[in-house]
Amino acid sequence: MTTGNAQLCQAKDNVHNLIYFPFHGLAGCIRTTLIVSGEPYKFTNMMLKEWATAKELTPFGHVPLLREETKCGKTLELAEINTIEHFLAKRAGLLGKDEWEEHQVKMYLNSTHSTISFLIHSIVPMPKEDRPAFLEKFKASKLPQWVKHHEKHLAANGSNGHYVGDQLTIADIKTASVIEHVVRLCGDAPQVSEELTPAIWAVKTNLEKNPKYQEWRATEQYQQYTATNIGFFGF
Repeated sequence: MTTGNAQLCQAKDNVHNLIYFPFHGLAGCIRTTLIVSGEPYKFTNMMLKEWATAKELTPFGHVPLLREETKCGKTLELAEINTIEHFLAKRAGLLGKDEWEEHQVKMYLNSTHSTISFLIHSIVPMPKEDRPAFLEKFKASKLPQWVKHHEKHLAANGSNGHYVGDQLTIADIKTASVIEHVVRLCGDAPQVSEELTPAIWAVKTNLEKNPKYQEWRATEQYQQYTATNIGFFGF
């Protein structure tokens, strides 16, 4: 029998309050998972001018931070992107049908996260004049490796828009959430497209069929996150 916080974190009427900066950054997958899950959520924007003070109130001095707001008034907190993604994916049934599929999902989820996290965490502290050279190196080395291995696996799974079997998982959501940024980053020298990487592209187009995801992408909030992302990171 589950009790205490274990029981509270499983309650279906919790409100998932995600705290992050007002751009996509590294939280796109988490936001999309919340959208498609159909569970109650809210997005709380952490403004950069407030961050110096607010960071001391987080477990590790960074965001995203997920606050589970329960009906009894108690709030449970989770930090670290992988932890938040796994927690939400488990609640929403986005980790495959069995234990082996779950490990496969996490493997490709973490592969995508490590690639994009390396990019974001490298750029943020970097002087702007150093960014072009770094981005060229990233596009010539780390990104092609990600494209190669993920395209190969997705094609082996039938190019059906899924990493595992024929159902949506958080690995699909993770990849779909970063494709538009990769396309923008590469500009006139694309590495991901319907022609070049049909299996990866199918992940994007498959998720875009989801009505909740369609509605989210059409919102003013999503468009503002995109504009701020371009302004802050350049893609």
